[in-house]
Amino acid sequence: MMKIAGIWLKRRAAGIVATSLLILVGLWLMAEQQTAAMVEKPKELGLAVTVVEAIPADAQLEVKTTGITQPRWATEVIASVSGRVTHIANNAMPGSLIRKGEILASLQDTFYQSELSAAQARVSEAELNLAEMLTRQYVAKRGDKAKSSFGRLEPHVKAAEAHREAARGALASSLQRLAETQIKAPFDSVVIADLIHPGQWINEGDVLFRVAASDYLDIKVELSEQAWQRFNSLQQGPYKITIEAPDGQQWQASVRYLSPIMDAATRQRSLMLQVADPFQRETPLLADQQVDVVFGGNTQSYIVSAPASVLTEDGKVWSVSEQSLLLEEIELLDMRPDSVLFRYKNQPHQNRQLVRFPLTNFVEGQAVAMTIH
Repeated sequence: MMKIAGIWLKRRAAGIVATSLLILVGLWLMAEQQTAAMVEKPKELGLAVTVVEAIPADAQLEVKTTGITQPRWATEVIASVSGRVTHIANNAMPGSLIRKGEILASLQDTFYQSELSAAQARVSEAELNLAEMLTRQYVAKRGDKAKSSFGRLEPHVKAAEAHREAARGALASSLQRLAETQIKAPFDSVVIADLIHPGQWINEGDVLFRVAASDYLDIKVELSEQAWQRFNSLQQGPYKITIEAPDGQQWQASVRYLSPIMDAATRQRSLMLQVADPFQRETPLLADQQVDVVFGGNTQSYIVSAPASVLTEDGKVWSVSEQSLLLEEIELLDMRPDSVLFRYKNQPHQNRQLVRFPLTNFVEGQAVAMTIH
């Protein structure tokens, strides 16, 4: 019996040892699994995104666009009288600058001199006739005060006065027609084209010259709605407008007026700019050419420059805050082909981690793993 009991005790001890070993192995395996799970957990943190550093800074805003130069007051100088060209001024050539009232050409005036002399004679005759009527009326009134108005020659005097005024009107017309044989510049101008030559017969209504104002040149700028928003942001402070001509010259411009209507075809509003003294340089700013227009604004604070890809379709941006996505509203100030300038509406002074390539399925608060570009 003693021997049997000893054997049983040994077996039981061995079973206990085996059981203990199994328990230890199980605990070790569980610990290993937990450790493995903890090591693999970072791989499940969230969506991988590429971010760029958004660092607000002071920046000078600009809006760049194009415009078309246009002559101001492009005018045809038309003959008011007929006649043969007797003289063309030396400074009436295309490209010449002329002052208001300068004579461009002269027409033969013999007929108009004769017409003026005849008009002056009619005025003298009418004044003489009126003086005669007044004298006769004076005599009639002294002779018989009871006479009628006809007897006092009152209708005769009125008729004589009317003839005198008609003669004076004809004289003024003759003087005007004689003056119009001298073709003069209507305002300070640049000659665009001369269409006559000496000895040519000119009929009333013929075009003699084409001129345009020389003190200003206009630039028409068509701005889209987006460009208007950026331009309006510039008007928060002083700004300047620079015109860059195809030859590289730069000109300072100012706003002349804003069109009160939209173009029916393009649905855009026109902004008319003006450049002063465009013909005073050796190489003038010419009309009917495309130029670059740069609206330079004042320096503004908390401006972020970022790749154009950061914008969402609705004009917002995604930032990463504490490993989570955050959708933020911005004030878009400038958009270029490869970059944008904007200012955060909330806490604009704060640096951000800006998602470079936002996806349409982003959800605010979604966990992400960042890669800094």
